[in-house]
Amino acid sequence: MFANLNFSRNSPFSFVEYGFQAYYATVFLMVWMHPEQHPVSLINDLAVLMAFEFIMVHSGVFMAVMPKKLSLFVFFPMYGLFAYGFNHSVVNTNILYIYLLTVLNRMRFAFSDVSPEIRALQMGKSALKAMFYFFLIFAVSFGNSIIPKFGLTDDFLEKSHYFDTVKSSGLFIEKPYVPICMGFIYYSVPVFYFLYRIIKKLGRNNTDSFQEEKLIFSKTTYNQKFKSDKKQ
Repeated sequence: MFANLNFSRNSPFSFVEYGFQAYYATVFLMVWMHPEQHPVSLINDLAVLMAFEFIMVHSGVFMAVMPKKLSLFVFFPMYGLFAYGFNHSVVNTNILYIYLLTVLNRMRFAFSDVSPEIRALQMGKSALKAMFYFFLIFAVSFGNSIIPKFGLTDDFLEKSHYFDTVKSSGLFIEKPYVPICMGFIYYSVPVFYFLYRIIKKLGRNNTDSFQEEKLIFSKTTYNQKFKSDKKQ
């Protein structure tokens, strides 16, 4: 099914999706490096965001595979309930609203009729994203002791009263540098790969144009030489 899919194909929605991911990666990195420049509540919100992604990472697969009516009347309300629960776990809802725009972009297949090829392409991308998420969550959970804290030191968390603002517990909350490291990797790697594909494509187009111009020049030179020899 996926053997002939072109994962290098970019639609306008792809640029929106990677734009959001670049924004998330930047926020995660800035909070990781310089948490003192941001509201302390954002640390908790980003940690909860990565936990919530565990639920939402499957949304693209379900919306691509399931019939339109089932997506609209079953899965969309179900994910809405998860979002409502997520809303009660965060302190500042700004990051929630931005994230929901990303989820709506993933779920666009529930609101439109697209070809089976595009649905299969989206399903393949979503499956890869889900596998990447599970790989990362195991990696950061077992390797949490070697993850650099940068600005999220124990001293900073105590002085900023971070633990007074959180509404839950667990590894992601008690060691916020773990989910924030994961979030940065999770959102930045696809963006870097996307940029690599764009640059590679531009380089290939420039090479093809150069080869075409070289071929035209060679052909013109040959024709001129042939005509000159013919006159002699």
